[in-house]
Amino acid sequence: MKKTLVVTIMVCAALAFAGAAHAQDATYVGNKQCKICHNKADEGEAWNKWKASKHAKAFETLAAPEAKAAADKMKVDKPAGEAPECLKCHVTAFDEKAGAAPATIAKEDGVQCESCHGPASLHVADAKKFKSGDKTIVMSAHIKRGADEALCKTCHNEGSPTWKGFDFKAASATIAHLNPAKKK
Repeated sequence: MKKTLVVTIMVCAALAFAGAAHAQDATYVGNKQCKICHNKADEGEAWNKWKASKHAKAFETLAAPEAKAAADKMKVDKPAGEAPECLKCHVTAFDEKAGAAPATIAKEDGVQCESCHGPASLHVADAKKFKSGDKTIVMSAHIKRGADEALCKTCHNEGSPTWKGFDFKAASATIAHLNPAKKK
């Protein structure tokens, strides 16, 4: 019994490590790639739901007077729409040290799909293989199902100058975009 348990733990650890290694190899593709497959009416129009969300407008909010006040409160030396301190949470994959997001990410599109689901290049490659006839592809192998509370709290936290509290369960419900064609 102990031997079986040890072997099971080792196999699970190896699979988790292999999955993490694949995720590290993935790069950002931008939300227009997501729209190609994830905007069908019979599958829940996930892209349209994102496009109508506050996340899609996150960069846009940095032009508001409230953003100027928040930037002043944080004592940033640039306008909110240019300040790395603000862009790190208002633009997908924005690297505060490099001062930019990957070239495939349009900052005007705010907090995109890959902020929650991870870089999608391997997932897109899987889709192309699947569409070309390789039915052995597991479409969920190289993409995260969704964000967890810890990931959300990297931006939705007390360090934000506009912090008003964060209820993960309620927030998750506002951005839910389940595919009705798939079983839960």
